Amino acid sequence: MCGISLHAARRALCVLLAGAFFGTALPCRAWADEPVSVAAPGYGAASSTPSASSSQNTGLKAVHTSELLDVLAAAHGKVILVNFFAAFCGPCRREIPELMRMRKEISEEDLVIIGVAIDETIREADAFVRKMKIADAYPVYYGGEELARAYRIDAIPFNVIYNREGRIEASEAGYVPSVEMKQFLMGLIRR
Repeated sequence: MCGISLHAARRALCVLLAGAFFGTALPCRAWADEPVSVAAPGYGAASSTPSASSSQNTGLKAVHTSELLDVLAAAHGKVILVNFFAAFCGPCRREIPELMRMRKEISEEDLVIIGVAIDETIREADAFVRKMKIADAYPVYYGGEELARAYRIDAIPFNVIYNREGRIEASEAGYVPSVEMKQFLMGLIRR
């Protein structure tokens, strides 16, 4: 062969296709667990833009794009992983416990993990967050459709990883095996 692995070839093709579609080369991965479309039945049918009243009677705080950016700015100097998920997403249910374990293994001084639920309603998201006990491991917010649009998310799970300088190192949909995720994050932390 030509000396390139099948994984590397898939990744290169994925980057080229993303570049053709979005007009820029976005990193993506071809994992065994395909991401779930956020255009799931009923998604977006009701208004899912966070509002001041939308977090009443739930433990989940609704945030707008500007508020999430404030959270990210407060963590400047650390590697940041923002994980977008929804209750209806099978691969998310697999990835979240791995992120929770990673939170225990890597110091909060080096890595900040933030969860953002983009379910149709905050109540649905809150029930899922409580059931999975995600907020016991790292902060979780409700972003709904507004943040899904702001980050151009069309499939989940969707992870955005920032380096210590605040630059995006990865922005991609799909389940990432914990070994690969941890290896990538540790590489950024050691820089």
